[in-house]
Amino acid sequence: MTRPDAPRADHPDKWHRLSPWTMAVRPLAQLPQLIPMVIAIVIAGSNAPVFGLGLTVVALIAVSVVPWATTFYQVTDTHVRLRTGVLNKKVATARRDRIRSVDLTASAPHRVLGLKKVLIGTGSDGNQVELNCVAAPYAQALHSSLMPTGTTADAGATVDDQVPPQVLARFRPDWLRYAPFSLGGLAVAVAIGAFGAQFANELGAFDRLRRTGDTLLGWIDDAPLGLVVAVAFVGVVVLAAVLSVVGYLLGNWGFTLTRHPDATLRVSRGLINTAETSLDEKRVRGVHLHEPILMRPVRGARLFAIATGSSRHPMLLPPAPLDDAVAVAAEVADSAADLSAPLADHGSGARRRRISRAVMNAIVVAAVPLAAAGFGWASAELAVTAAVVLAAAALLAALPRIAHLGSAVTDTSVVVSPPTIARHRYLVGRGGVVGWSWSSSPFQRRLRVATLTLATAAGSQAYEMVDLPDARAVSVMATVSPDLVRPFLVDPGAANLSGVHAQ
Repeated sequence: MTRPDAPRADHPDKWHRLSPWTMAVRPLAQLPQLIPMVIAIVIAGSNAPVFGLGLTVVALIAVSVVPWATTFYQVTDTHVRLRTGVLNKKVATARRDRIRSVDLTASAPHRVLGLKKVLIGTGSDGNQVELNCVAAPYAQALHSSLMPTGTTADAGATVDDQVPPQVLARFRPDWLRYAPFSLGGLAVAVAIGAFGAQFANELGAFDRLRRTGDTLLGWIDDAPLGLVVAVAFVGVVVLAAVLSVVGYLLGNWGFTLTRHPDATLRVSRGLINTAETSLDEKRVRGVHLHEPILMRPVRGARLFAIATGSSRHPMLLPPAPLDDAVAVAAEVADSAADLSAPLADHGSGARRRRISRAVMNAIVVAAVPLAAAGFGWASAELAVTAAVVLAAAALLAALPRIAHLGSAVTDTSVVVSPPTIARHRYLVGRGGVVGWSWSSSPFQRRLRVATLTLATAAGSQAYEMVDLPDARAVSVMATVSPDLVRPFLVDPGAANLSGVHAQ
């Protein structure tokens, strides 16, 4: 009932258990969820040690032994199955001819014990088989066996070992300079600060600080408000930058993107917790280039695939140089020129709508501090200052939205760039377009613009060309999907291509 030494076809009645080390790894992985139970056992056992010991034994058996003893898997010629449960039994099945991804991950306990977690995806949402805690060599062999051109024979004879994979991207130390420009570190810094402040308050640390740090507190009270705010801001920025770099190293150390002869893209990364993900290239319909607002001045970007299946936005490149992202996109989607080419502007109507929305947003955000001053919750001077700053920020936000809005149709793809502050470019192959949706509000109809939505089975499944002139919208649909749109055109010959292709 233990695992086989190499992936081979099992008899339908043959089942295997996961590694016995599952009984050690599972409680560690579920430790945050087990904290309430641990607290309850400690409280119950404080007055009755024997009772507390009994509860501990029962809890350990329920959390570790029972799940391992009731979990079995098999790998046959046609299926991979996972059977779990005692009373409420469940069987998860992945047909081998439908397997589209085999991902390997390993947390710190997994790596210490020489184990890996295998996650098998079939390309449909929610239909995955997870084999937690199998031996690392077996997991690697299973990965090669289950991928599209894998075999159930000796894993050493697979195509992957005969032809070396092509390396598309590899981590370089200079990528670390983009880590501080991610908002993730700022969010973590704020969360740590808030949690630390609450924890310190519960322990009475602030009261002790007041009694022992009168000098520091007195300096803060006497210092100008602007200086205190500036020092706090710099401290948060520095902490956020440090946390971002540390998080980048932990998540992306050793990042490697490779193309294998079995038509799969594979990503491996991680310093402590490692992850190896695979993507069937036949699932890829395009790429998504994301340039966060803080990374644009330093020419940094992220790259994601637009794919079908359960993982619709797999990462192809973490924050890295923009040129590297475009180069990887050229390898994956063969459309680097389309991705970096200038986009066609959506015209004066789109610009007027961006400006009108910015004005409305400015009025709304400026009204909040003014209303607070009207109710006596803030001073008039502070309210006016806040209103001016917020209104100016809302108005200035229209500039990148106008600059980023655009679209293009080329011989092979459709490029969509929505009106967002951060720059996003979605490149979808024309063969991946399955339909169109046209919508227009009364305000849009007054300006003769509409929102044209590209429908596809991959990624977000819908990509909007916002405030596209009506004539351009018709021309885009007629160019990309002529057979699909022609029955709906009043004059099919009037749908010309002017203004559609990238300039």
